[in-house]
Amino acid sequence: MMNTVNASTRFSGFQLKSGFSPRILPPIIPPDPRPPLNHDSAYTLIESMETDFMDAMDSLTAAKLIQAYYANLQRAPEIPYNVGDKV
Repeated sequence: MMNTVNASTRFSGFQLKSGFSPRILPPIIPPDPRPPLNHDSAYTLIESMETDFMDAMDSLTAAKLIQAYYANLQRAPEIPYNVGDKV
């Protein structure tokens, strides 16, 4: 299921794709069958999705930098090669 929170992004795939996390349990009070039409709520949802997406991208970049740092600690020192060296 796409509801598992990723350790690097701190978001679920479902949340990044659709802008909200699905409810596991049904709500106690049934939702209003006709929600009011409000353009501000659409803009708010879009802004929230953009913010979540940017946060996820920042988290992936940070994870990539941390992985590169620790991978570089394990590397051997670079050997300088000159033209004509037989390797």
